[in-house]
Amino acid sequence: MCGLCGIFAPRGGAEGPRAEAVSKMTARMVRRGPDSQGAWHDAEHRVHLGFRRLAVIDPTPEGNQPMLSADGRSALIMNGEIYNFAELRTELEGRGHHFRTNADSEVLLAALTEWGHGALDKLNGMFAFAWFDGASRSLLLARDHAGIKPLYYAVHGASGTVAFASRLDALFDAPWGRPGALRPDALHLYLRLQHLPAPYTLYADTHQLEPGHALTVHADGRLEMREWWRLAEDPQTDLRGDAALDALAAALDGAVRRNRIADVPLGVFLSGGVDSPLVSAIAREQAGDRLEAFTIANPGWAQDEGLDAARYAKALQLQQVRHDATAAEAVAAVDEVREAQYEPFADFSILPTLLVSRLAREHVTVALSGDGGDELFFGYERPLSLFRAAREFSWPWPMRAARYALRRALSSARPSDVPMHRTAGDYYFAVNSRLPADELTRIAPALRALPEDLRLYDSAPYRGARALANFSRVAEFRGQLQRGLKKVDMASMHHSLEVRVPMLDREVIDVSLRIDPLESLARGERKGELRRLLARHVPAEIIPTPKRGFAVPLGEWIRGPLRPVANAALASPALLGVGCFDAKAIRAYWARHLSGEIDAKWGIWTLMTLSWWLERTE
Repeated sequence: MCGLCGIFAPRGGAEGPRAEAVSKMTARMVRRGPDSQGAWHDAEHRVHLGFRRLAVIDPTPEGNQPMLSADGRSALIMNGEIYNFAELRTELEGRGHHFRTNADSEVLLAALTEWGHGALDKLNGMFAFAWFDGASRSLLLARDHAGIKPLYYAVHGASGTVAFASRLDALFDAPWGRPGALRPDALHLYLRLQHLPAPYTLYADTHQLEPGHALTVHADGRLEMREWWRLAEDPQTDLRGDAALDALAAALDGAVRRNRIADVPLGVFLSGGVDSPLVSAIAREQAGDRLEAFTIANPGWAQDEGLDAARYAKALQLQQVRHDATAAEAVAAVDEVREAQYEPFADFSILPTLLVSRLAREHVTVALSGDGGDELFFGYERPLSLFRAAREFSWPWPMRAARYALRRALSSARPSDVPMHRTAGDYYFAVNSRLPADELTRIAPALRALPEDLRLYDSAPYRGARALANFSRVAEFRGQLQRGLKKVDMASMHHSLEVRVPMLDREVIDVSLRIDPLESLARGERKGELRRLLARHVPAEIIPTPKRGFAVPLGEWIRGPLRPVANAALASPALLGVGCFDAKAIRAYWARHLSGEIDAKWGIWTLMTLSWWLERTE
């Protein structure tokens, strides 16, 4: 795991400012790569690259980046890991390539030289990279299939110069200074979703490269974007029952085996749920010896996972390293949260993720996590709720609205409002909005509309329950997963820890798409296949049934020890100076939370993190 940055000025410009800018951009990423620093430039073609390395595979100096071609005309910088690099290396050696290191980055450079853009579909890993091709004098920026590793870029309108980096805030050091003006529509999107999904950022002319996308900056300055991978929206399902479990077991075994390849110490995150215990079980079986597992607990809290994680550790014979989080620690960690966020980010589970990353880094350099299991195997309530409403979604919306009104009138119990949304996509956007539209209208009356080109939760007309289930997986993959991956990258890189996600291995994804989604959903199950697979490794009775998120008691902490911090953030001139907020309405919103009238922890935390970001970037 590393940090990369660079500037490409195909139309020219002052050499000195570009070199100085890349040096500053690189310095911002020392936590992403504490082991070494590298730089490369080609004055003739006006390209500068900067790199910070966290050495994991071939940690010798020979594995340092930028990685250069034999003739010195092409250069690669890569953040992440290519898990199938050994197979690719063998194939490339058969085509006449010779390697001087054991690094996966050198294999990627050779693959790009051999196959160009076609190399992307051969890669199984997590990555964001920049490749300057001396032959075509072009720059290729690419991001992995699932969006595990971040990549931001900015285009200077006057010159056509492109700056890029692993951190959004590194783009503030571009030769033209800060990014463009704040985008009001992107601000609205952030307040609703707690983060900004790709391709959006808060700033004009600044973007996130989308997962599974590649951007080519040609020698004449033209930009060419193409999508090289996307999650299938209507997959063919041919796996059911034991056949599905066996195929999934084989895929996960291969994925964990690939993810365990490292030349540095490796451990696992261990929660009390299903996904990370399953990854831990497979890793322990493969390792055959001591394997450290890291857990954050909240003793005395209803959602504490400490006891369940301890049961897993005992059953799997893991060497568990546990830390009990406290309210006092949360107050102390606020500065760490601010520093770790390289873009505004309001998922408060970054707190325990920072804590478990810090804990793990005291022992290992690489940790395996279970991220991706919920999104691929229907682990949340949202897909089940949508599935239960499938029949009603086949009706015209006015009929659904009339039926809902009748049921409200005739029953004392509140009926599900899922069918009240006009489309499945509308439901997903609403249920993922942490600041409801009515509250947002009160506290930000001058807020502008959402981006016109927003397609995050676009859904096709109703085509049956299976299509609805497939849509829910795509919606989770594009929505919840991207927020979760961003959180893990921020928290782990703040502590120079590489976190790998075997559940998002391309072979595992392929198998998940082949499993009939109706098998579990029809039984009202969440992650039915993963649970049954985990039961092959541990006693079934220790697998908890309720879904619990990786969280801390933030609502209690905000009302208690974090209250002064929240007071200051909500009254910050940086926040209120944006111009769309009503200070009186924010105070009223905050008072209602403090009194217990409403549970507004998500909305309060969203405003707090935005306030901190604006203060940092003034």
